[in-house]
Amino acid sequence: MRRFLHLLSKLQWLGLIGFIGIVLDIQGLKYLCFFWLLSLIDVFSTFRSMADSLKLLFQVLGQLIGIPLTYVRYGFHLPNVKDFRPQCRYSLPFSGKWYVVNGGINRATSHSWTVCSQRYAYDFFIVDDTEKSYSGNRENLDSYYCFKQEVLAPADGIVVEIKDCYKDTPIVEEGQADCAASDIRGNYIIIRHGKHEFSLIAHLHQGSICIKPGDIVARGQAIARCGNSGNTSEPHVHFQIQTGKSFLLSAGLPIYFENIEVTGPADKMQNHITKGQYVENLPSQ
Repeated sequence: MRRFLHLLSKLQWLGLIGFIGIVLDIQGLKYLCFFWLLSLIDVFSTFRSMADSLKLLFQVLGQLIGIPLTYVRYGFHLPNVKDFRPQCRYSLPFSGKWYVVNGGINRATSHSWTVCSQRYAYDFFIVDDTEKSYSGNRENLDSYYCFKQEVLAPADGIVVEIKDCYKDTPIVEEGQADCAASDIRGNYIIIRHGKHEFSLIAHLHQGSICIKPGDIVARGQAIARCGNSGNTSEPHVHFQIQTGKSFLLSAGLPIYFENIEVTGPADKMQNHITKGQYVENLPSQ
């Protein structure tokens, strides 16, 4: 649709021929001047883009402000691997073998160590034997192995919030993130698993979320499909556990997994995974 509107807006230049027809009093050309109204498409798109950019800017500023506020909230002692005791252990939010492209439990491997809620977050996608995440045209979202794959509930819980209104972000330069939404998470789901344990799964495909706030979900239940919405460089699943519903004022929690198979670089801490590993859920016993 965006490409169609872009092409349609180009027809505005036929309006110049219409103005020439008016000046020269050529009846057949006069009506072409109405094509100049198509310039309003560009005006509308510009204002809409500015509004989305402002929303995104406020969210980024909110994250920056939220960092010191979160530290104060937790007495400058954020939850960590050594002293955090989980209320729940989690499955991976997908089936099959995926690659941990980002995330870990220390500063060196962390998804975003300084951003409190994302400190222990993970990014996952599917790769082939050559460790490529796509086959064919890199700019085509359907070329990516994980695109539109089912996303699963990581544990039993209650859905507290969803967002499902953003289109997938087009692929730009390889490895370069872009955001076609006013929320860096894109389409997302938040599930409460315990009093202070909430999962956030982000960058989902628009229209694929099949649950709603208030629904009770079971571990392994299909809840959406992998997409490329929000701030992202390519399709993947973003998964994190946080202390509350708020994306800006919650602290991230180390994720304790259970009944999963891990291959690749070993992690000294059991029950945790780190980037560079291949992971998959084991069959339920």
